[in-house]
Amino acid sequence: MRNLYIHVPFCAGKCDYCAFYSEPAPDTALIRLWLDRILSQLEENATRLKDAETVYFGGGTPSLLPDDVLKRLFAAVREAVPNAVEISIEANPFTVTPEKAAVLTSFPNRVTLGIQSFEPALLDAIGRRAHAGPDPEEAVRNLRDAGLRNLGLDLMYALPGETSDLWRRDLEHAIELNPEHISAYSVTPEPGTPFARMVAGRPEDDALSEAMWEQSGLILGEARLPRYEISNYARPGFESRHNSNVWYGQTYLGLGPAACSFDGTDRWTQVSDLRAWLDGTPPEIDRIPRRARLGEVLMMGLRTIRGWTRCEFEVATGTNWDDFSAQLNELAEHGLVTQTEDTIMPTERGLAFWNDIAESLVFAP
Repeated sequence: MRNLYIHVPFCAGKCDYCAFYSEPAPDTALIRLWLDRILSQLEENATRLKDAETVYFGGGTPSLLPDDVLKRLFAAVREAVPNAVEISIEANPFTVTPEKAAVLTSFPNRVTLGIQSFEPALLDAIGRRAHAGPDPEEAVRNLRDAGLRNLGLDLMYALPGETSDLWRRDLEHAIELNPEHISAYSVTPEPGTPFARMVAGRPEDDALSEAMWEQSGLILGEARLPRYEISNYARPGFESRHNSNVWYGQTYLGLGPAACSFDGTDRWTQVSDLRAWLDGTPPEIDRIPRRARLGEVLMMGLRTIRGWTRCEFEVATGTNWDDFSAQLNELAEHGLVTQTEDTIMPTERGLAFWNDIAESLVFAP
């Protein structure tokens, strides 16, 4: 397995828009049961992980874990994945005190802060809970003072009541914090979430969302944070290596409830229930025909600005993309991709309408 993902399922409170599996932060006894199972699984998979090059701690809110739990977790991962070059962890700004920043930078070399918006009214509109603790600016200072050199910020746009001017203000505020990476996602009403129920029946303003996406590319590009994937922007050399590896079809092992794994052929997902996962409930296996899997790998690489080279695709899959020539030609005719004998790249229109690319390749006859 070339990449490791560890899901930390604990949050101080679940935001209305969130569809990721999480649980309210329980007593420390349950956290330690989760940790013990993770440590056991790291030992079981030591041989598979010895050559992994990235580690990603996601959630949930990994930075909510007690310091001693984080230290034990980091020590075990360091031993299991000795060759990792990028170690990423997600953090909520309100948790990042100077003491927590020191722990977060003791092993991870990349920290992403979940800002979403700097506008309190917009955060209220999506049920983003406010908590006592450092504000984003203070959290950034704490991380920089602790020695962090690879900082990411997560933002969301097309929030209820948001205008282009408010989105510009959020982008400019983020740029002022001088991060190496920014992710900017359009808020999506995921089925079953309180946010989806709140906006049910309201017409979606796709034109405004698309305009904000274009606005992001212009403003962040001018700030020397060019887009390298549909929703991700980075200073050159600071692109997320973990995510890029996944987009380009590399294998990854996911540990923790709701975590996904991919061995190059099959994908499997752990049960989205902490107690069931602790009890050893087996994962759900996503086994699909090889052609569909190849289409999936091909379309994931086309999320990125640079797309695929023929050599990269053959290394990732053991075959070429010639069986998808009809679909790729049709996508090119519609202005969604450009292609040569040796490369395929999405156009700007293709990035904006990537779902059309995905549908064409995954459901190719």
